[in-house]
Amino acid sequence: MIKHVFITGITSGIGRACIERAIKKGWVVSGCARRQEELDKIQERFGNDIVCTRADVCNEEELAQAVARGVEKFGPIRALIANAGRGVDGELLELDVDDIHAVFDTNVYGVHRSVLACKKYFAEKAAVVVVSSVAGYLSIPRMGAYCATKHALEAYVAALRMELRDKGIAVMSMCPGTVSTNFFEAAPKPGQVWDWRPGSNLTPAQVAKVIMRQAENRGPRRVVMPWFARMAAAAYRVFPGLGELIMRRALKKMRLKEKDIK
Repeated sequence: MIKHVFITGITSGIGRACIERAIKKGWVVSGCARRQEELDKIQERFGNDIVCTRADVCNEEELAQAVARGVEKFGPIRALIANAGRGVDGELLELDVDDIHAVFDTNVYGVHRSVLACKKYFAEKAAVVVVSSVAGYLSIPRMGAYCATKHALEAYVAALRMELRDKGIAVMSMCPGTVSTNFFEAAPKPGQVWDWRPGSNLTPAQVAKVIMRQAENRGPRRVVMPWFARMAAAAYRVFPGLGELIMRRALKKMRLKEKDIK
C-alpha cells in the first residue's frame, strides 16, 4: 500500500523537514502552504514524490482542493500532519480581538479544517499528528494568545482521539519546545518585531523524525520534547505559583530590554 501523507505548512521549518523525512522513509507527500515560489522549488526538487498546492488553512475551498489533488495522484491518506501555524507577540491588552482571532483561525480552526478536508479520504488505520507546542502546557508572558491556541489544541486532540478510536484512526500531538526556525521573526506584533527568543535547542529535522515515527507507528499519543520541556511542563502543572513567578521575572526583563532599545 502506498504510504501517502498530507502535510500543511510545507514551505519552511518543521513542515519542510517532514517532507524530507517522509520521502526518505518511503512515503509520498501531498501538501500545501501559501508561498507559491517556495512550493515551486519544493515540487522541482522532489518531483513525482510530491504534489504541492498553494492553499491557506484558513480557506476551506483551497484546502479541499489541495487534499483532492493529492488523493487523485497518490490515493487514500495514510497520515495527516497538521503543521501550519502562526504566532503573535504582545501582552494581551496590547492585542485587539482581530489579532487573537487571526492566530486562532490558523492554529486551531486551521487544524479542524485540515481534518475535515481529509476525513473522507483516510485509509484504514490512518494517523493524524497535530503539531502543537509545550506552550499547550504552560503560559508565557507576551505569548498569551499563542499559548491559548495550543492549550485549545491539546483539548481538541484528546477529544478527537476518543471520537475516532473506534474508526481505527490514531490521533496524536507533537509538543516541541523552541525550534530553530524563522517562527519568531515571522510572528506579527503591533508596532515592532518580536525581539525576544527563548533559547533554541531543537532542529526541525529532529522534530520531523519523531513526527514521522508517530505517523508510522500510530503512537505515542503525545510527545513533549526535549527532556527539559517535559520537565518544565510537569513542574508548571505541579507548582503553578513557582512557574508564574519565573515567567513574571522574565516579563520584567523583556520590558527593561524594550526600554533600553527605545
